[in-house]
Amino acid sequence: MPRPPVPTGNSQADLMERYERDRLSFLMAATRAHGPMVELTRGTVLVNDPAAVHEVLRRTNTDFLVTSNIRRDEVSGLRGDPGTEAWMRGRRATQKGMAPLGLREHGTWLASEAGRLRTGWLERGDIADPVRELEALTARSFSRFCFGTRDTGAVPAHTGRLLDAITPIIASPFHFPGVIRRFMPRYRRSVTAQRRLERELHRAVRAPGEGGLVDVLTAAGLDTEVTVSMLVSNGLASYRVPATVLTWTLVALARHPEIADECAEAVRRTRPGTTPDIVRWVLAESLRLWPPNWLILRTANGEQTCGDWRIPDSAAVMISPYVVHRTAPTFEDGPEEFRPHRWAKIEPAAGEYLPYGMGSRWCIGKPLADLELTTLLTCLVGEVRFTVRRMADRPDVRTTLLPVDLVLKAERR
Repeated sequence: MPRPPVPTGNSQADLMERYERDRLSFLMAATRAHGPMVELTRGTVLVNDPAAVHEVLRRTNTDFLVTSNIRRDEVSGLRGDPGTEAWMRGRRATQKGMAPLGLREHGTWLASEAGRLRTGWLERGDIADPVRELEALTARSFSRFCFGTRDTGAVPAHTGRLLDAITPIIASPFHFPGVIRRFMPRYRRSVTAQRRLERELHRAVRAPGEGGLVDVLTAAGLDTEVTVSMLVSNGLASYRVPATVLTWTLVALARHPEIADECAEAVRRTRPGTTPDIVRWVLAESLRLWPPNWLILRTANGEQTCGDWRIPDSAAVMISPYVVHRTAPTFEDGPEEFRPHRWAKIEPAAGEYLPYGMGSRWCIGKPLADLELTTLLTCLVGEVRFTVRRMADRPDVRTTLLPVDLVLKAERR
C-alpha cells in the first residue's frame, strides 16, 4: 500500500513560503494538482478525500490524535490517558446540557437581544467590523446559557482577551520546543490571559444563582477544574465562530439581493419561532463556502492505513473543510458559487460536509450555535437590507476564517 504522492521540484522552505503567502489557495492548488491525498512534505499529509476524511475523524482518539491544546502545548490525545478521559467526560456532559427545553427558553432571550442589535444597526446605517459586535452578543449568549442566573461578571471580556492573546500562537507556522516557548512574550501573555479567565470562571461557578450548563456539568460529577476547562474551550469557540458565520451570511445576502428578498418574504410568512427552509439553506451554504474552522489537524498514532494509502507514524494530518466543500462530488455543480437552493435536493456523503467537524471531537456546541445563527439571521434579514460598502479580497485565516476591512450598510426594508 503506497504512501500519498510527494510533490517534486519544491523544497520544504519553498512550500512553506507559498503556504504562508496564501494558505487557502495553496491547499486548493495542491489538491487540484496532486489529488485529494498528497504528502506536502515528508511527514505532513493533506487529506481531502471525503471517505478518507471520514476515516481519520472517526478514528480520532485511537489511530489519529489531537496532540495540542489551545496554546499548542503538547497533550497525549490518546484514549485511556487521564487528561483525554476527563476531557471526553466533559464533552459528554456538555452535550447533555444542550437540551431542547433550555435552548427554547434561551432563544426567547436571544431574539430580544437580536432586536436591540437590529435597531442599533438601522439607526447607524454603516456597520464597521460587524464581527466584533456580533462577537459581543454571542459571548453574552454563551455566558447566559452556561451560568443561568449567576453573575458572569467579566467572563465575556476575559474570553475575548484570551482569544486575542492566542491568535499569534495559533497563526504562526513555527512550532518551538516547550522550553523555548515558555520564555516567548506572546506565549507568556496567553498564559496570563488564560489564568485571568479561569479565575473569573471559578468565581462565576461559585456565585449565587442556578440554572445553565454549569448545573448540568456539576450534576455529572465533574470537578471544578474540568468544568472550567470545558468552559474555556467552548467559550472561545462560541465567542467568534457564530459571529463569523453570520457575517459571511450577511455578505452573501448583500451580494445576492434576490435571495435576501426571498428570505425576508419567507420570514414574514412564517410564525415566530419557526425557521423557514430558505434561511436554513442559506446558513448551510454559508457554512459550506466559509467554514469557520477551515483546517483540522490530527497526528497519526503509529503507521496507519486510510483508504488505499499508507500514512507514516507521527505524520501531521491536515484536513481542510474549505477544500473538501469545494471538491467533494456532491458540490461539483458550481462549487465556488453561493447557491442555497442546492440544499433542497442534496444529501452530502460522509466526509463531504463538516463545518462542525465529525467523529468523537465534533463541535458539541452545534445546537447552541444553530440556535444563535437561525435566531439572529431571521431577526435581521426580515427587516434589514444589507449592502457591502467595503471588504478586502482575501480573508484573515490566522484562526477562524474572517472577513477583512468589512463595512456593511444597513437599511430598513
